[in-house]
Amino acid sequence: MIGRFAFPGQFRELLSLKEFYLTSAGALLIAASFLLERTRPDSILPTLPALAALAVLGGPIIWGAAKGLWAKEMNVDELVSLAMIASVIIGEYLTAAIVAFIMVLGSTLEQFTSQKARNAIQALIRLNPQTATVLRDGVESSVPLGEIRSEDEVIIRPGETISVDGTVVRGSAVVNQASLTGESQPVEKTVGDSVYAGTSSYSGMLVVRVKQVGEETTLGKLIRLVQEAESMRAPVLRLADKYAGYFTPLIVCICIAVYLFTGDSHRAITVLIVGCPCAFILAAPTAITASLGNAARNGVMIKSGAFLEELGRINAVAFDKTGTLTTGKPVVTDIVPAGGLAPEYVLHLAASAEKYSEHPLARAIQESAKAYGCSPAEPEGFNLVPGAGVESLVEGKKVFVGAATDLEPEGGLSQVLSAGAKTRLVVKEDGRIAGWLYISDELRQGIRGVVIPQLNRLGITKILLLTGDRQSVAAHLAQAGGIREYESGLLPEQKLQRIKGLQQQGYKVAMVGDGINDAPSLAAADIGIAMGAMGADVAVESADIALMSDDLTKLPFALELGRATLKTINFNILFAIIFNSLAILFSSLGWLNPVTGALAHNIGSVLVVLNSARLIRRRFGLKATSAAAPAPAVSFATE
Repeated sequence: MIGRFAFPGQFRELLSLKEFYLTSAGALLIAASFLLERTRPDSILPTLPALAALAVLGGPIIWGAAKGLWAKEMNVDELVSLAMIASVIIGEYLTAAIVAFIMVLGSTLEQFTSQKARNAIQALIRLNPQTATVLRDGVESSVPLGEIRSEDEVIIRPGETISVDGTVVRGSAVVNQASLTGESQPVEKTVGDSVYAGTSSYSGMLVVRVKQVGEETTLGKLIRLVQEAESMRAPVLRLADKYAGYFTPLIVCICIAVYLFTGDSHRAITVLIVGCPCAFILAAPTAITASLGNAARNGVMIKSGAFLEELGRINAVAFDKTGTLTTGKPVVTDIVPAGGLAPEYVLHLAASAEKYSEHPLARAIQESAKAYGCSPAEPEGFNLVPGAGVESLVEGKKVFVGAATDLEPEGGLSQVLSAGAKTRLVVKEDGRIAGWLYISDELRQGIRGVVIPQLNRLGITKILLLTGDRQSVAAHLAQAGGIREYESGLLPEQKLQRIKGLQQQGYKVAMVGDGINDAPSLAAADIGIAMGAMGADVAVESADIALMSDDLTKLPFALELGRATLKTINFNILFAIIFNSLAILFSSLGWLNPVTGALAHNIGSVLVVLNSARLIRRRFGLKATSAAAPAPAVSFATE
């Protein structure tokens, strides 16, 4: 009965019909016994309803204890069962029934307060509608979610909740994604953009081509992973379970000692009742459940209570560059022609050569060509040169686009060269330099003004940037972001060694990346945190923690949530130990009887759960500190 609270995520629905009627029936039987005891004290009549109430309310507890003993699994139900049986032996039938009633009532209150801590997770499950408007052969029809298939087209009207993951093929709308990402501001969606189940349209109409439905959507995966996180045993939970197993024999010994010294069976029975370590067992799982719900509500997916616990011990944070500190969307900022050529011609050559490349820099060149109105020619003999660039035959000329070497001219623009965060590409036509392209990636907003100050406030003693880019780029971004330490030119295995080196120095390291690159570093860190995981399977699978949006301010939130969880668990455990010890002392002294002892026992348990439930609504690390300075301006204007 009570021991089931050792397992987070296994709370029954509050006041199921059967339990409600049994509790009510037990209360009526106790009331009848009490009245009969006052009017017919010398009759057997008061005993009958008392025993009936004990059977209704205490029977399940005693049966659970018996099953535990049969399976050789000692739990706290044995203590309450022994107390009720001992009360019956000494003729205190009404007392035994009242103890059973208070225990059942207390466990119901615990269920109620614990369920409040899990409401955010349940709200995720309720987000998805069960039907959607599907457009087939030009005809609209309402179709159950289970009958929708990939490549179907779904219509989303203003005010509706999106029920699938997919791509917008027609229309535009403003969509609220707060349920998945925690973002306070809605975002505009138009043709080609991705939309996700569980988000809702504020205005406009969308036609969405379905990619995933049900459990395969981002929302479905989030729900599944959060539920799995509740069932995984954090180290502090295993520790609590371990010591809880010693309580029953210890309390039984104290009970026997009290009886031998005082000869008072009521005191001994009360010791059995108050000795149940329910508050101790509830200390960790309720806090972790509440924190997981808070994290999910704010767009932070934590895969298990163990990772949440480890998050509270982090004292070093390492950042990847591209897609983490920067937006991961490079843009061409400068075009420097050589030999009197036109900038548009240099861009035309580069865009033509890179037409079929999937590299992010190639996409930046294509976007720039589109902005300039340049139409790339059809390349012939596209060839990727590993570690150098690409070669193609463009309009009969051999064109190379790739990283400029230190031996080549630097483009002749002092203002470009001074912008150390820019990547320089050289464009060659038949072996001669046609010009240079300078490409830059924009620093995310809030890095210097919010994220780094918050990490410093939390006592993170080491914050560093680890990147494979060149030294000038790393130095520029580190300065712009307010990061004092950086290392550049690192291969993935070198980043891995840096992470291990920090751990050998005694640091608890969190590695923040995009969840796709630097997988070894994310895996080796004490906590791997993936950026922008919404819709990205690899990010969800590879990281211990996933920030569902690209909002890095969620990082200090997650770290502070982890620390608050550890503090709450430690406080709960200390409170439970002190509370139980005082209750046992007061019972031994005769200050508590079986009824008041049962009340005190449940008060302690409910207080622990209420303290944990505070974590579900607490907000952490979401405001900039007063000392935060704005990020220095970085120029991205095209030459």
